[in-house]
Amino acid sequence: MPEHGDAVLRVGSYSVDAAAVDQLIARHGTEALRLPATGSPAVRWALRQATLRALAAPPRIAARWGDIALRGDGEGPWTLLFKGEVAPYARSVLHGDIALTVTTRAGRVTAHAVLTRAATPPAPRETEVPR
Repeated sequence: MPEHGDAVLRVGSYSVDAAAVDQLIARHGTEALRLPATGSPAVRWALRQATLRALAAPPRIAARWGDIALRGDGEGPWTLLFKGEVAPYARSVLHGDIALTVTTRAGRVTAHAVLTRAATPPAPRETEVPR
């Protein structure tokens, strides 16, 4: 009987130019983007956007990117914290976990969020009992 493991439900990806995020912060400050002063702002921005895509958030929820906080440093691991309108939506969609990965290359940051369904135990086998 095959193993029953986590099943991938959706993948969200987002890529951003790190210099563009730095320019936004220089113009509007970290508070405007609701980014913490520590860690790479481009990494945190890309992770939040990839998460919203993996959740397949409708526009009214996707616009609430500030309701997703990240704990962890630039190298990970990261923990997502949902609050505000995003929290009940995430609870209704999540049936497992979100795995986060980040790659940085040539000034670009690309984040992937993989939404999985929790593993379910295999159904018990029916056994025929002789009569």
